[in-house]
Amino acid sequence: MILEVIRISSEADSTSGLLFNVTDNKRKFMCYTVEDEYRSTKVKHETRIPEGTYKLTLRSEGGFHTRYLQKYGPEFHKGMIYVNNVPGFEWILWHTGNSDESTSGCLILGQNQESNLVKKDGWVGSSVSEYKFVYPRVRDAILSGEDEIVKYIDFDYIEGKEHKTISGSEPVYSASPIDEKEKVKTEVYDFSKDFPKWPGTYFKVQVPMMKSEELKEWQKVVGLSADGWYGNGSRRKVREIQEKFGLPVDGILGPKTWDISFAKEM
Repeated sequence: MILEVIRISSEADSTSGLLFNVTDNKRKFMCYTVEDEYRSTKVKHETRIPEGTYKLTLRSEGGFHTRYLQKYGPEFHKGMIYVNNVPGFEWILWHTGNSDESTSGCLILGQNQESNLVKKDGWVGSSVSEYKFVYPRVRDAILSGEDEIVKYIDFDYIEGKEHKTISGSEPVYSASPIDEKEKVKTEVYDFSKDFPKWPGTYFKVQVPMMKSEELKEWQKVVGLSADGWYGNGSRRKVREIQEKFGLPVDGILGPKTWDISFAKEM
């Protein structure tokens, strides 16, 4: 399992960030984060750790471990998430809290975030709830024997440091000439134009078969035979539209699928 802490806002008293799971080169958002501020020279209890790649393990000793074991119980808590071998720092953990006042170089996890441009100490909310989401995923990966790696990346502005792309991934621009034969017309969807409104019926395949005069208009616009019956052909077309637009693929013609069908500029 590979994780990334992307630091997005470095201010005088805190650092706001985002935690992602980037295992298998798929960046999946996990939560918001707060840390201490960036300092070129470490000040105890007031400095975030250096960017870099670190191994995560579980630390089953110390005050945090004792408190969390008592709070969450032995079935859930198997040790604190521990960031190993951080230059110039010891006992860097991931835990709950709300602002950089709750940490001494450690990472605070939360479900939501307020800008540290407004709140100088940074802020994340619903920290316990988010910890209960993140912790078991990291815990189980470590206990399974996987190498659990986290990359701390300074994506924010720091005086004197050059711009850095996330994970070293530069945008790719193609300079190849475009073959006119391979040009694809852009599909345009206009939800502001007038079109038949969804009639309020969730059309689905059932016995007896559903029939509606309003359904004929939808069938015409999607290229089906406009007989007003909602059968297997209509369901296949609905599933095709739903899959294309990332909707739940249930084959039921509801308001979102209906509107998308009519909004497309033909």
